[in-house]
Amino acid sequence: MTEQGVSLELLKERLEREPCAGAMHLLAETYYQQGQYPLAATVSRQALSRYPENLELRLLLGQSLVSLGEYGEAEGILQPLLDEIARLGEVFHTLHLLYQGQGRLPAAEQAEEIYRLLQGGLAALLKGEATLIPSPAPSPPAEDDRRPSHLARTLAALEKWRQALQAN
Repeated sequence: MTEQGVSLELLKERLEREPCAGAMHLLAETYYQQGQYPLAATVSRQALSRYPENLELRLLLGQSLVSLGEYGEAEGILQPLLDEIARLGEVFHTLHLLYQGQGRLPAAEQAEEIYRLLQGGLAALLKGEATLIPSPAPSPPAEDDRRPSHLARTLAALEKWRQALQAN
């Protein structure tokens, strides 16, 4: 048996004795990375039944279902994640107020910008009021009018925040 096979067996034994979200996620993620999507989905479902608020398990189950071509079920599983993302705006608004109160103006401005982005284009996208596919333009924009799309700016800002929060 390979080292990875032994590790999987030990993880399964641990889960039988003490099912915890972290170990269940690790097992499901290992199956997913190995391309064993049915097993990844099964373990993710079991874990999500015990830990329904765990967003990482929900995402992993959604990814497994998409890989299996079970798109309708995947959409239902992933919808709560979209709702969570929509609520992120309030987190960044509160961070804006916090940083402003601490006198950390650059951080406050950055949090406010993310708040505006989440409340604007990304919120509309999540509600289905906007689409990622742009409408055909009658003519290309002038060179000086070319700016990153609202969604691209939102995603870039979120990535910067993710990196900054992980650094702390």
